[in-house]
Amino acid sequence: MFEFENEVRRWRSALDRRSSLAPRELDELEDHLRARVDLELELDAGLAPTEAFAIARRDLGEPKALSREFARAGRPRWKPLFAGALALYSASLLLPVLYIPLPWNNDWTVWGYEMLIDREWVLFNLPMLLVLPFIWRCRRSKGTWLAGILGIIGVSTLGLGAAAIISNGPEALGTLRPGYWAWAASFLFASAALWLRRRGWASARPKKTLA
Repeated sequence: MFEFENEVRRWRSALDRRSSLAPRELDELEDHLRARVDLELELDAGLAPTEAFAIARRDLGEPKALSREFARAGRPRWKPLFAGALALYSASLLLPVLYIPLPWNNDWTVWGYEMLIDREWVLFNLPMLLVLPFIWRCRRSKGTWLAGILGIIGVSTLGLGAAAIISNGPEALGTLRPGYWAWAASFLFASAALWLRRRGWASARPKKTLA
């Protein structure tokens, strides 16, 4: 027996699993679906509810197509994250990253810009340096590998910092300076931005257009 509310819930659940739509976007599509079913039944009194539902669901489109349409009409969610990644990474270059006490009382502070040009750290910085040209030149469907590398670096460095604090206490906070945390967090922000860009996630709010 056809139960309209159960079918709507199943349709919404499947759409949620197979698309990158946010709850607000799903709400909007559900409203469209219900309105379309009502319209079909009003236009054709002999139409069965199950047929009206099938027509409305077909006309709304497939999950991937709906995700693309919302991505075109909405505000890209990856852009604020990408801006945050660039801001954190740029700030880390101007901040102290490590403070290393030396036995001969000549303490050594490592600054972010020194990590950028240091040969031992260049491999860690290279993925972040690739993000900007990658976003400009590559299609949205690409970027999984770079997002994965950035995520691994971000999680690893933040995890190591947290482990150092747990094992060494306040001394670790004195060693890991603000630049370290900004540097590590920037990789996570960039990874999330690339992932959202690839999925085509957009806000339910429409983009601003010039009058």
